[in-house]
Amino acid sequence: MSVELVIVALLVLLVAGLAGALVGLRVGRRCPDSDVVKRQAAAAHRDVGERLEMALDATGAAVWDADLIAGTCWWSDTFPRMLGYQDIPAMPPNFWEVRLHPEDRDRVLAHIASHLAGESASYVYEYRMRHETGGWLWISAKGRAMHDADGRPVRYAGIMTDITEARRQEERLRASEERLLKIMETAPIALNVTTRDGRWLFCNAQSVRLMGRPRTELMKTWVPDLYADPADRLALIQRYDREGAFRDAEIRFRKPDGSIVWALSSWSVIDFDGESALLTWLYDITDRKAAESALIRAREEAEHALAELREAQESLIQAETMASLGQLVAGVAHEINTPIGIGLTAASHIGEQADRLRERFTDGQLRKSDFVDFLSELAESSRLLMANIDRAASLVQSFKQVAVDQSSGDRRVFELGGYIAEVLFSLRPRLKRTRLTVEVDCAEGLMLDSYPGAFGQVLTNLVINALVHAYGDGAVGVIRITAQPEGDSRVRLDFMDDGAGIAPEHLPKVFEPFFTTKRGQGGSGLGLHIVFNTVTGPLGGTVSVQSWPGQGTRFTIKLPREAPAAAPVVETEATAP
Repeated sequence: MSVELVIVALLVLLVAGLAGALVGLRVGRRCPDSDVVKRQAAAAHRDVGERLEMALDATGAAVWDADLIAGTCWWSDTFPRMLGYQDIPAMPPNFWEVRLHPEDRDRVLAHIASHLAGESASYVYEYRMRHETGGWLWISAKGRAMHDADGRPVRYAGIMTDITEARRQEERLRASEERLLKIMETAPIALNVTTRDGRWLFCNAQSVRLMGRPRTELMKTWVPDLYADPADRLALIQRYDREGAFRDAEIRFRKPDGSIVWALSSWSVIDFDGESALLTWLYDITDRKAAESALIRAREEAEHALAELREAQESLIQAETMASLGQLVAGVAHEINTPIGIGLTAASHIGEQADRLRERFTDGQLRKSDFVDFLSELAESSRLLMANIDRAASLVQSFKQVAVDQSSGDRRVFELGGYIAEVLFSLRPRLKRTRLTVEVDCAEGLMLDSYPGAFGQVLTNLVINALVHAYGDGAVGVIRITAQPEGDSRVRLDFMDDGAGIAPEHLPKVFEPFFTTKRGQGGSGLGLHIVFNTVTGPLGGTVSVQSWPGQGTRFTIKLPREAPAAAPVVETEATAP
């Protein structure tokens, strides 16, 4: 029951008691049996008092009535019980005042004096009073003074209610609110409460830091103006209307200096002081977004660098291919020089013998034996000349076919065994400087519809790789090349040497670009990489390697008899800018 209802109940009881007493007195004056009436009036008064006492007990309240003229004060019996007394003590006029808390005494007495002076129609105040056990009670008092015809206060009465528990609850609630406010204020995440139309209701310190504005200025700023794009807030409101509470919306805000702040936003709705409001949590992800941007830039730069590296790699591979072709040209030129030199010597000898024969014929000294000798030398020189010219022609033809194949990359049908022989013939100048023997075992009539130039490049690189890595200077060894059909559509080629082999830790890297154990000794690290790319690329096959340190290495190549079709090259027509 509220204090106001208690006051109303007491007033009703008091009025009823007074009315009963007045009625009793008037009746007593007219009735001969006045004692009976008096007894009835007294009983009614006791009944009113009992009901008043019950009401006070039920509400935990007490009432007082002070006679300012007589200097006396009456308290209900509930007042001492409120203070912890078991029995009713003597209650002199200062019984109430001496129990006031020292910190409240002056304030309360001044408040009462102000009311008695007529400065207020009624008074309401709260104060502490000493409990009998030594503690303190919180009392809420409401009262009013009564004045005589001259306006002097003659008495005042009121009601007191124990609000100790209510004050404790208020204190706990206030402490809880303070803790909550402190937690929200020191939270590392920005916490905002705003209205739907963009007014601020609350923000914490992190919001101030995030937005880069003083709190007073921030609270006066229209919320949409803080967004880098005000339309973003409208989109978030529409999202909330569709989905309800949501989390992790990435949004941009703009600081007064124009810089952009990225935040992860979560939205919900709360009741704030009786008003529906938007509760938003903002987590600063500016550093993360900057890192993401830096990562994207780094990735783009890495991709660009990789593209440039691939271009450089392609250029190096092309240069390596041309270098191999150049070595082929130099070797063939050196090989051709011998038969051409012999042929030139034979032709010169024929010319010299012819001149000598002419001189003798002119001088008349030509004899039959001289002519027969000349014919014999002419026949031998002609035979020698023809043999060396044929040899030179074979070398040129072989070089021409291999060189054209390697430089053009054209596809054609060729016989595998014969082409292996041509490639090895073109490598004779390099092989002649070693003590190695090359043995070939190829099935006859094994035809391929493929790219002979690419195949020749693979075989050349395998031979050169063996010469550089498998055998030392002056080493004796055997290179074996076998080629056999594997089913109806594939061919298996094994390239084996009995050289030094490959260390186990190097074996997984042999096909990687630029990997070489002969860095600074002429090794580019591209030979086997070219083999791998060529076999798996235009030739459409597979290549694998096995090695046994100190015993040799085997490369196994499996090729389709018909190479896959090359991807069409799209030609674009250049236009003037």
